[in-house]
Amino acid sequence: MSEPVNSPFYLQALKQCLSKQTKLMQKHSLSNGQTVWVRRAGARNSIWRYRLMKVAQKISGIHMLQPVPNLGGITSLQTEAQRLQELARAGIYVPKILAQQDNANMISDIGKNNLEKEWWLCHNEHKILLQRWQLGLNAIANVHQHQQYLSESFARNMIFVNDSLIGFIDFEDDPLSAMSLPQCHARDFLCYLHSGALLMTEFGVSAEARELWHNLIALQPEAIQSIIHTSLHKIRWMRRLTAQFYGKDTLKLAAMANFT
Repeated sequence: MSEPVNSPFYLQALKQCLSKQTKLMQKHSLSNGQTVWVRRAGARNSIWRYRLMKVAQKISGIHMLQPVPNLGGITSLQTEAQRLQELARAGIYVPKILAQQDNANMISDIGKNNLEKEWWLCHNEHKILLQRWQLGLNAIANVHQHQQYLSESFARNMIFVNDSLIGFIDFEDDPLSAMSLPQCHARDFLCYLHSGALLMTEFGVSAEARELWHNLIALQPEAIQSIIHTSLHKIRWMRRLTAQFYGKDTLKLAAMANFT
């Protein structure tokens, strides 16, 4: 049984982990056998994420794919803790904050396979693959039904727990600080599509995945549907860009365009 949050055990464990940590985000095993993650403050966290989204936004012109401002450092840690607590109170499966100090957070581990890995593991079993695709869509919709939103809902930030449960990680920024709630919700779906459309195409299930996408988006509030449709309409011209020399960034957007 784990210790209470911010107990002397976890606070001491956090200090011990930091004494040997070499990365901003790193996995550790505690003396009680528990696996945890420790994020320490840096000058600016996860710069690579900003490159990914800036490139996608620049090529596509889709405003929703623009990265949310992130000051990094201690501010980022505070945002992460606040968002995790808000989501947990709403019943969303996210890591638990175990210990905090000014320059670091320790959070629980919620699973080893993200959804993208899970897609790869079952990519030859199309029925299961499509079930996993639908599971991700349903999980995002469930977050929205609780009047909550995610940060960057790419499949790599969605943890496959079992056939009926997805957990969410990576909350260093707060999209609601830069956009409205409907825009946050539309952005969540667009990030998911950006991370999965090309893989569904490469795995030979794009038609089926597209139908599942349209079925779920049709159930969303009109404001969210409008933002998604307007965003995807901007890249309809990219649908025929399938040659490998265009590069992965462009091919991901071209695959998204085929979901219009």
